[in-house]
Amino acid sequence: MGLVEVVIAVGLLVTLAGGVVHLFAMSARSVVRSRHRTSSLMLAVDKLEQLRAGVGTTETAAGSGTQTEYLDIDGRLQGRAGAPPLGSIYARVWSVGERPGSNDVLVVRVAVAPIRAGANGRASAVAPDGARLVTLLRVP
Repeated sequence: MGLVEVVIAVGLLVTLAGGVVHLFAMSARSVVRSRHRTSSLMLAVDKLEQLRAGVGTTETAAGSGTQTEYLDIDGRLQGRAGAPPLGSIYARVWSVGERPGSNDVLVVRVAVAPIRAGANGRASAVAPDGARLVTLLRVP
């Protein structure tokens, strides 16, 4: 095997390795996004179940406005409204309102999304991906 064949073989190996590294990086980002989507959905379902269990209470009173909660990686409440506190990973926004034309049915909306840290001094922002759930609840 001559020097030319060795140089060509090394060039091919480096090119293929570069492609594999790129695929690995894309895979890692995809896994993180999937984990955030799954966690967002679980946190949205948890809030929906809390609201469903409290139908008829002041927490689910129609017209209570939009509520924002900030949660850590384990779903524990870190704060409400305002700017996200340190350690907040998810923003959960929910509201309960009356369904137009029906006095005994409530529309419940819950949205959960990961919070992305701001760069270069910009404020943190809620990522567009996440979970959004809407359901109707009958008031007893």
